Amino acid sequence: MNLHIRLLKSLYSTAAISHFRFLGVGSTILYILALAFLSMIPVVTLFVLNLNQRNTSMDNFQNYGLDPEQMKEFALSMEGILPIVLMVVYLAMYILLAGSLFSGISVLAGLGLPFSKILKKKLTYKHLWVMSCYSITLPVFLLTILFVLNVHLPFSFLLFWIVSSLILLLAIKHIPVKKIESGS
Repeated sequence: MNLHIRLLKSLYSTAAISHFRFLGVGSTILYILALAFLSMIPVVTLFVLNLNQRNTSMDNFQNYGLDPEQMKEFALSMEGILPIVLMVVYLAMYILLAGSLFSGISVLAGLGLPFSKILKKKLTYKHLWVMSCYSITLPVFLLTILFVLNVHLPFSFLLFWIVSSLILLLAIKHIPVKKIESGS
């Protein structure tokens, strides 16, 4: 299944997420890397577009401990090498984002094991890991949109994982219960 189709379906369909459990780990890793890249595009675009003008959307960065005025002064002092510096900084941010997504996905899959046992669904950690990868799609996009709109939610990290867990739980519920064959 194409990457963009999986992306669109994982935004709205927990049933589709439950079917994605049969996909390979390699294509799922590629999906998470693409998701991290897509979520970084608005952040990079917002920063570059607002670098030379004072704009309230630059205040997004201030909420993460970065002073917009100092960032502008630094950018102006770098003139010719600014594109290289920006690429290195955003590459580092991309690697950190992807790494934190993979770590969180692994924890979410571990938390999904008791859910699957309680709901009597026969799922391996690999199935739950793949499903967790697709369960975070909607929360990643929502938080990216909120960042761009300069909306700050208290406890957004906690809300991200609660929504991801609920999506994973709903996807687990879509999996049919395996019937035990009786010997006759």
